Amino acid sequence: MKPSEARPSRPGERRLSWLWLAVVASLMFALLAARPASRVDNLLYDVLARANTRPADDSILIIDIDDRSLARMGAWPWARETHARMVDQLTEAGARTIVYDVLFSQPSRDPAQDRALGDAIARSGRVYLPEFLAGGGENAPSRIVGSIPEIARGAAGEGLAHVRFDDDGVVRRMAPFEPNGPNLKPDLLTVVHRATRPPGSPDVTRGQDQTLLIAFAGPPSIYRHVSFASVLDGEVPRELIAGRTVFVGLTAPGLGPAFPTPVTPDAASMTGVQLQASILDALRHGRMIKPAGAWSRVAFSLTLLWLLMIGFLALPPRANLLLTIGLCAVGLAYSAALFWLGHIWLSPVATVVGLILVALLWGWGQLGRVNDLIGRELARVRSVVRGRGATATAFVGDVVTRQASSLGEAITRMDDLRRFSADALFSLPDATLVANEAGRVIAANAAAQTLLKPFQTPLNGSSLADLINLLDPLGRRFELDWPQATDRHDPIDLHLPDGRAFQLQTVLRRDEQGAPAGWIVRLADISILTAAMRQREQALQLLTHDMRSPQTSILALLATTPDLPQETSDRIAAYARRTLALADGFVQLARAEVTPVSLEPLDLADVAVEAIDEVWPQSVQRKIRIEQIGGETPMMVLGDRSVLARTLVNLLGNAVKYSPPGSAITVTLSEQSSPSGPVVCAAIADQGPGFSREEAATAFRPFQRFERPGHALTGNGVGLGLAFVQAAVARHGGEVSCRSEPGVGAEFTVRLPRHGVSKTT
Repeated sequence: MKPSEARPSRPGERRLSWLWLAVVASLMFALLAARPASRVDNLLYDVLARANTRPADDSILIIDIDDRSLARMGAWPWARETHARMVDQLTEAGARTIVYDVLFSQPSRDPAQDRALGDAIARSGRVYLPEFLAGGGENAPSRIVGSIPEIARGAAGEGLAHVRFDDDGVVRRMAPFEPNGPNLKPDLLTVVHRATRPPGSPDVTRGQDQTLLIAFAGPPSIYRHVSFASVLDGEVPRELIAGRTVFVGLTAPGLGPAFPTPVTPDAASMTGVQLQASILDALRHGRMIKPAGAWSRVAFSLTLLWLLMIGFLALPPRANLLLTIGLCAVGLAYSAALFWLGHIWLSPVATVVGLILVALLWGWGQLGRVNDLIGRELARVRSVVRGRGATATAFVGDVVTRQASSLGEAITRMDDLRRFSADALFSLPDATLVANEAGRVIAANAAAQTLLKPFQTPLNGSSLADLINLLDPLGRRFELDWPQATDRHDPIDLHLPDGRAFQLQTVLRRDEQGAPAGWIVRLADISILTAAMRQREQALQLLTHDMRSPQTSILALLATTPDLPQETSDRIAAYARRTLALADGFVQLARAEVTPVSLEPLDLADVAVEAIDEVWPQSVQRKIRIEQIGGETPMMVLGDRSVLARTLVNLLGNAVKYSPPGSAITVTLSEQSSPSGPVVCAAIADQGPGFSREEAATAFRPFQRFERPGHALTGNGVGLGLAFVQAAVARHGGEVSCRSEPGVGAEFTVRLPRHGVSKTT
């Protein structure tokens, strides 16, 4: 990019990048939040679960079928009569609930023992038996396997002892109900909890959650354990059993299944009966963890994301770094608080990782934009300070560091240039004020301070309009909203009561985006120039009145004096008319050069028609046709109608004067393009004797006349008409040219800027 093309990054581009990142990140966060839990989520859950240990429920007792019991009572399985004795003994000891985690799915060899166990269970009325899901596959439905009817007929309830594994093989959750075809089958602990919970207490198994996360009180050893053989032999006090919920199950290594859980080390596992005790403990105390719904997870993620995105727009980079860290910490803390206090699992892992990635992407993007901006600004600043004889210093480091160091050096040089420019500005002899975009003065040079010192008003912070009004200019007062934020401000002449005169010039400064940035106001003392102009007007008055009056009197006297010879009378009249023409031409030229023109939008075609009408009598007298070409559509220019009409009249008059009788004059109106923008052209061509190249080059000089043999009227002019044309066209911001060759006529072309079209730069 060239230095002249360098520009700073626009705020709209940054907002567009922000919006694009916000939309894409929101979609990604929503998708990640709605997905199932990942292994990373499970790892964080396990950490929180191990940190959330609590005292175990003292009303739970586990009777272990352990190695000690096997050593004393023989190999497994035991006779059904042994289990009947255990049920009777627990019932007599006053056990509140008995969860017998042993499946009696096959009849024994002695049906009497099955009936004895069934009778013991029926007599107790508080025994709950497990069921299991068996079979099931891609095409075959699963089936429920429970204890045989002879044993289960007197049970207080039956339920599924089904274990759910996560993708990593760890048991973290249970389902209050398992699907069984079109129906739902309750879990064993759901049945036990609903049957034994106090009336009116909350029951999380009645919610809409398909699964609940298990809030483990601690490792398996946290619950009170006694050996099966010790209970059966009467070694355990009845008080230890009375009023408690008793779980009977296999705990001997290798005898029954064991499951990995968040609270068991890798080298140890939790047996089924221990797992059931943990589940019932959490159900009774309302500590089961509910997984947050998809909408809650999405809302949580998007809230933190949009807080971060708002910070990107409102905060600086270092604050955004702290904001990112803070939001990640808030996400982790909020998730932990929900887990520990609200018993809700809302994983923050995806959100925290996403926040870090979004912050990195935004930071990298910002760094890239800063790098590009530094490069552009460095090129632009170097173009400003180029040519001042400074040699660039070679810096070391990465690209951004080198660019920042180079930019700092260039800014230092530009600051030197700024101070030099400010010194030049404030050393001007004219009073100069600098104001901000609100029109309040922020600086004034010494001349301005001297000019306004008699009024004893502080300049800084004062309104420009108030300060100018302090001078009390005659016939003029400035309102508080002056000056207006426009690029065109015509000079204003101020005449003070003490006789001094100032020309007020106002310049609007704009920033790089084109917005108003302030004002520079200059008060130039034109008292001497005004006096000179007054003397000039007096001289013009002398020409227009004092010189014209005698010549007019001479012509009137000649008309009333018949005694003079005709030749003498004609010669005197010619001299008087020439003197009048000279005075008129000089006055017109002088006013065209210095008198301010009154500009207004007008159609140049209408002005051309007026000029043609004015010279029509002379053209008819000499039998010359004047033809107009073009001008059917408006050709708008900004000008003074009377001055432009006099310009075209002078050109048409010369064309009529120099054209032979019976010839034609063409007035061609057209629009053309130019390097400065569209222009309106009026070309007047005749069939007269024309000019040589040397004569055409000097045609617009004052008092320049060209004698043409055979043309009687060529000597009547005074040589100021074309000089007036050039001065008038120049005052309108245009140009006039002459194209001619001897013997083929001349063409004078007036070009004026087209009104209503901005000029290109």
